[in-house]
Formats: sequence, structure tokens, C-alpha cells
Amino acid sequence: RGTTDARGLLRAFDDAATRFGVRHVQDLRRLPGDEIAPALAWQARLRDLSLVPVKANSDQSESIIEQLLFKSGRPVLLCPEELATELPVTLDDILIAWDHSAPAARAIADALPLLQAAASVRVITATDNRSDDELRSGKALVGHLAEHGVTASFETVRIDGSSVGKIFEAHVRSNRIDLLVMGAYRHSRLNEIIWGGATKTVMGRPPCWVMMSR
Repeated sequence: RGTTDARGLLRAFDDAATRFGVRHVQDLRRLPGDEIAPALAWQARLRDLSLVPVKANSDQSESIIEQLLFKSGRPVLLCPEELATELPVTLDDILIAWDHSAPAARAIADALPLLQAAASVRVITATDNRSDDELRSGKALVGHLAEHGVTASFETVRIDGSSVGKIFEAHVRSNRIDLLVMGAYRHSRLNEIIWGGATKTVMGRPPCWVMMSR
């Protein structure tokens, strides 16, 4: 909220990065509120990953995430602030939300180094149909991951009148998932604003670390 707070946060980040041997630079700017998200997206284009602390159901957090997803061309890692003290620092158990969409495929490609380092990788498709195409797609993804040295399992999860985002959240909590990997906005952004959707649900209140790509 002010220069003093910003400098304090930068000092904390500098101390942590130095402690873990992470290469880092600092850039402190004063911007009008409506220019913050576009400026972050512009900077993110030459970064491997954007790490975004997410306040639950915050319009500002949502604006930043959306600009990064649509304007940076790079993946976004969401950190739920309300769970920050509980989040693991090693991402051993990873869940992939799979619907055979281009954003989901992009997210998996972006997350591949993390998937290769994980101890357990699960692939789920949220559906009430469990169609042959969905089953083939999930099994094909498992085979694709195996070609990259990732052993994964696949299952379908029934929606049963719930929202897909809530299904992901329940699966994360019941299986103690460290990281959820998912594509963002399979449907149009306007569609999700009006009717809701998995992206909006997870973005508004991430249940764990979440990597999103589009």
C-alpha cells in the first residue's frame, strides 16, 4: 500500500532468495492501480514463471492473473495467501485437470519439469459421461507423460451437479495434493463471468499451489 511496505517486502524477498541461492533482481515502480496488471504481464514475457499471491475472491488478484494468462504467454503459479503457512515447499503430489483442451495441453507442457520431479502424478477428468473418447484421451495423456519419464495414473470423477472447480478442490483436499495443474478458460472469459466455471472458481480461491496456462 506504500513505498515503505514495498521496500520491506523486497528486503524479505531478497533475504529468502539469497538464502536459497536463487538469482534475482528487483524493480520497484509507482503505478496507477489500473496499470499494475498490464505492467506485470509485460515484465512476465521474459520470465519462466509468474508467482502470484492470491487473496481469496479478490478483484485485484483476479485482474493480475487474467492479464498474466492472456498477455504474458507464460505460465502462472498461484499461491493462496490464506494457506501460505501450510503450503509445501516440495511439490511431490501433483494433480492434472485434463479435458483434452489446448489450454490444458499447454499447462502440462509448462509444468513438465515439475511433473518429472514429482513422486506421484494423477490425471483426472471431471465428467458425468465417462465417454469412450474421454477414457481414450486420459489414457493417451498417461502414455504421453510416460514418454517424458513421468509415471501417472488416470481416473474420471463424477460432477453430480457440483461445479467442476469444486470437484477439483475436493480432490485436492481428499488426496493431499501439493500442486494442481490446469488450463485456464477453456470456455470464453465472458462465458465464465456470466455462468461461472472451473477457472473462475479456482482462481478466486486456490485450494493449493495451482499452475495455470492458456
